[in-house]
Amino acid sequence: MAGRSDSTAPHRVWRGVDASDRQARRRAQLIDAGFELMGRDGAKSVTMRGVSREAGLTERYFYESFAGREQLLIAVLDATVERARDVLLSAVEQAPAQRLDAVRHLVSVFTEFVTSDPRLGRVLFIESLAAPELAERGMELVEEFTLTIAALMRSTELGGERSDEQDVRLNALAIFGSLAQLYQAWLGERIAVSRERFVEHVSQVIESVGRAASR
Repeated sequence: MAGRSDSTAPHRVWRGVDASDRQARRRAQLIDAGFELMGRDGAKSVTMRGVSREAGLTERYFYESFAGREQLLIAVLDATVERARDVLLSAVEQAPAQRLDAVRHLVSVFTEFVTSDPRLGRVLFIESLAAPELAERGMELVEEFTLTIAALMRSTELGGERSDEQDVRLNALAIFGSLAQLYQAWLGERIAVSRERFVEHVSQVIESVGRAASR
């Protein structure tokens, strides 16, 4: 009698947890461990052994989920960016109707997010730009975030009356670049201003850039 292939064999269950669920949990543990190391000590500190030790898993489980450290670094960055995007999209739903007030609200919420845990700001604005392994994924995320900013500009009517779709895309890219540099400098304490002044300044930068129109 022929044996049953792996694709049709039932998943092994241990303590009521399916094998695929256990693997997913281990992968999440490794990403959390990578976030801890990357956000605390930088991307250079993220090694297979270090992450496995931080996660409390044996090293063989690392390769169950990742081909190498580069894949893990990308997974950590993607998970952090997803959290940031969710925060922004949720903030849009609660934003005031007045345009500049809406911008201040979004900037305030995002600033609270990145300062609520120093690891978030470091992963988003420092390590994502400094780690060579993240260069390609970082460029892809610039495009993704630019599209998100463009969508926010449309929903808050941030663009000027003369702005067309190309203006929106150009301004979204300019806003992303400005914000990346501003947050990197402020979080790195190279610019010593209060949170209130920082939020106000960033809001005015977004408001000013958002009105640019070249057609």
